[in-house]
Parts: sequence; structure tokens; C-alpha cells
Amino acid sequence: MEFIYNRAKLQLLSINDVGPLYAIIEKHPDIWTYLIAKMDCLEDMEILVEESIEKYKRGVDIPFTVIDQTTNEVVGTTRLYNISNDCKTTELGHTWYSPSVQRTSVNTECKYMTLRYAFEELGMLRVQIKTDARNERSQRAIERLGAVKEGVMRNERLLPNGYVRDAVVYSIISSDWSSVKERLENKLMCYR
Repeated sequence: MEFIYNRAKLQLLSINDVGPLYAIIEKHPDIWTYLIAKMDCLEDMEILVEESIEKYKRGVDIPFTVIDQTTNEVVGTTRLYNISNDCKTTELGHTWYSPSVQRTSVNTECKYMTLRYAFEELGMLRVQIKTDARNERSQRAIERLGAVKEGVMRNERLLPNGYVRDAVVYSIISSDWSSVKERLENKLMCYR
């Protein structure tokens, strides 16, 4: 499975991505500040990737590696996860990018491709997006998509460092998709 837009390419996460992904985190550890998995060494990335591939095989996650087509380099990850084909719901997240592509079209393109796939190919009724309540930058980015803020889940999870996080929950539902899609397409036209 692979999706290509102008600058961003999404391809299924593979074990070959462990080194390039960890190299980004090793160089820019602040990227991992609000993420939910332990990431102290290369082996942590290997475990994360192996678990992600296993969840893909079980049909509950679709993890992607993000490639910057201008450099042909791995620049991050994103995924659809907690996929419920019975309820027609999923979550979009586990997203992070190298500083080299932050504040570029890459995130917008990735969100457009994953949301279009979720609603138009998988027939999802709801896509949920959660972020750490401390991560205001992520909240603003989610809001720019046109996602609806539903509230805060208090004590949503215990992070590996012992911090108990609150999560801000957003959603896009199928009836929102046409306006969200139009908003994203208009933003993408500005990058051309």
C-alpha cells in the first residue's frame, strides 16, 4: 500500500525503516516529547516498528512511513489505528516529522491522503484524533484541519516516563468530510 501526493509519499512501515526513523529521533529528541512510547535507543524503535507491523497484519492499524519526495528520505510516520470495521471508526495519529519538513506541505498532504482513504475507501463514519493536552502546537494543527474538539480525557494514559497525561480529543465524522476535504484541497493549492 502506497499513497503519493506532490511532496509526500506514504508507504507501509517496514523493518527497514527502523534505522532512518531512529536517526531522526536521535538527532532531534524533542520530537518525542509528547509521544506515548518509550524511545531511548535503537531497540525501542525496532520494538515499536515490529509491534506496528504485527498490528497491521491483524488489521487493526495501518502504519505509514513518510517519505519526502524532494529528497527521497524518510522524514516521519503516521497511521490509522484502532480500526474497527464493525463500527466503521478509526484513529489518526502516532504522527511525527523531522524538523526538515515541519511547517511544509508534508503534514497537510499526509492528512489529506489518510483521511481520504479512511472515508472514501474504508467507508469510516468517524476518525478520531487525540493529542497530549500540553501539546498546543498539535492542537492548533488539528483544528486547522477542521476537526471538531470534543473535549479532554482526563488521566487518559500513563506515559513511560511516569507522567499521567490528559488527552484532547477531536473528531471528523463522515458528514464533515466534504468540507474538511475542500479545506485541505484549498490549502494544498497554496503550496503549488
